Amino acid sequence: MKFRWNSIFTKLFIAFFLVIIPLYGLGIWSTFIGSDQMRKEVDKSNISKLLFHNNHLEFEMTRISSLITEYSNDYELVGFPTEYPVLSPYEVSVRMNDIHRKLRQVQQSSPYIEDVIYYVPELGKKISALTYISNYENRELQGLLQSRGNLQSSISLYAGSLYYTMSVPYMIDSSMEPNFLLAFKINAKEMIRTLNGFAEAGSGGATLLFGDGMYTLNSQGVSETDIMALLSDDLHETKHLPDDVRRLETENNRIYSINNEEFGIQLAEVIPKSMLRQPIEIYTRWLWIITFFSIFVIVLFSYWIIRLIYKPLGKLTTAFKVVEFGRNGKIRHYRKDEFGFLYTRFNDMLERLHMLIEDNYLQRIRSQDAELKQLQSQITPHFLYNSLFTIKQMAELEDVDGIKEFSGYLGQYFQFITRNAELDVSLKEEVMHAVNYMSLQEIRFAPRISVFYEEVPQSLQRVRVPRLILQPIVENGFEHGLKENKSKGLLSLSFQLQENSATIIVEDNGEGLTDMKLSEIMRMLNDSSLLSTHQEITGLLNVHKRMVIRYGAPYGVSISRSDLGGMRVELKFPLEREETDVPTADC
Repeated sequence: MKFRWNSIFTKLFIAFFLVIIPLYGLGIWSTFIGSDQMRKEVDKSNISKLLFHNNHLEFEMTRISSLITEYSNDYELVGFPTEYPVLSPYEVSVRMNDIHRKLRQVQQSSPYIEDVIYYVPELGKKISALTYISNYENRELQGLLQSRGNLQSSISLYAGSLYYTMSVPYMIDSSMEPNFLLAFKINAKEMIRTLNGFAEAGSGGATLLFGDGMYTLNSQGVSETDIMALLSDDLHETKHLPDDVRRLETENNRIYSINNEEFGIQLAEVIPKSMLRQPIEIYTRWLWIITFFSIFVIVLFSYWIIRLIYKPLGKLTTAFKVVEFGRNGKIRHYRKDEFGFLYTRFNDMLERLHMLIEDNYLQRIRSQDAELKQLQSQITPHFLYNSLFTIKQMAELEDVDGIKEFSGYLGQYFQFITRNAELDVSLKEEVMHAVNYMSLQEIRFAPRISVFYEEVPQSLQRVRVPRLILQPIVENGFEHGLKENKSKGLLSLSFQLQENSATIIVEDNGEGLTDMKLSEIMRMLNDSSLLSTHQEITGLLNVHKRMVIRYGAPYGVSISRSDLGGMRVELKFPLEREETDVPTADC
């Protein structure tokens, strides 16, 4: 091949250098200038992680505080000590068992609650969620009463363990005996496990300080020096950052900390400075290596792009010119690479064009089928990660039966989704798939959302319909209809039979559907040009278009205001007599 100054190779070579060399020069300069910015980003990342764990801890502590307040006013717990003298032994046993069951439920509601203990001085007994019913020594009760406030917060330290306590009635004088004492024992091991989640391999750790360091919980990688730095701000430089976060520098570590005054807790993250510097050093070193290697690659790539692209592309261009003048431009080749694929597809295209000219109607049917498959392929399960997270939560709560039920529905759901070979299914199968999806969502959002569905009428069970037309409508009801409902959400699935057609009705009592939004959705169903600009109802629009392609304009999706208050979606399709068990006229 002859090289010229105006050749493709020369132009590509020069263009690559004109673009890459200034960019790499700018990259090298920005590497040094951007070091400070990278350090700021490291600060932001570490602060974000600290705030995330702090918010999680604060949420759990607030929930525990709310629980102990709520159960301190519980009828059974408050009434038992005063009613005890008039209760029979059997009634006492029943009441104590009921209280134990309540305590057990509270203990299992949070991973940070190790035990819930209910002290009844009148009986000289305590009821524990873990150890059931037993006697206790008076010094144990007095120790818990006297320890309140010793960590300068609602959390107290007694016998090496952390407690939330609430006595009824509340006594300022701890020497006075209450009717009962409710104590939540904090799970220190679970807190340490959470702190260990801060640390990756060799990247420091985290610590929790209670009551100005009177009690600490430490993960791996936290030293006494780090604890002293947190307690003695004057020993090290302290920088105040947003969101009440402090940053302290020790000789080997950087410490980020945040105080929670309500619970008297200080959460701190310890990160070795070597880990902070490592990304910048590695990035700089690799940038220089890539710079010199890229120059070599540019030269090599410029040469090979001529051999691999320019010549084969010229052959394809010539074939197009031949076809443009009406002659046979079929390309003979023996290539098996990407250009071989293009040549083969070009030859196939010529044959298909000839077939299209001869039979336009057949092409129209094929075009509709291709569009149907494209639209059908767009319907994908958007709730996979949420379902897996739900199973994780059930596993943490040891809800074996719930996991079995949820996994069964999830398995049936994906078994149906992955049956790609079938374009049509029976209405019974399609409805069963939608019911599986509704059951999964009902479990996830219980008790906030419930579902109601009718059985498929016998005359409709064998009717063949396009696959995956009902689940997107049901999914739209959950995601956009019931999203704003805080409680008592309802999704309903029912059927209506007409003389030559049937209608599936999906209704919800969603609170966020305004008349303006309803009118806008109705307008979009009648205007296909708006398909790609409104993502909220893409599922409805896709199903509607598939039904229109399949059955014609009289059928498809229509919407209106439901009597329940939300949206009413009607999916109408024709009946084919040979596919039903009972004649349509009997309906």
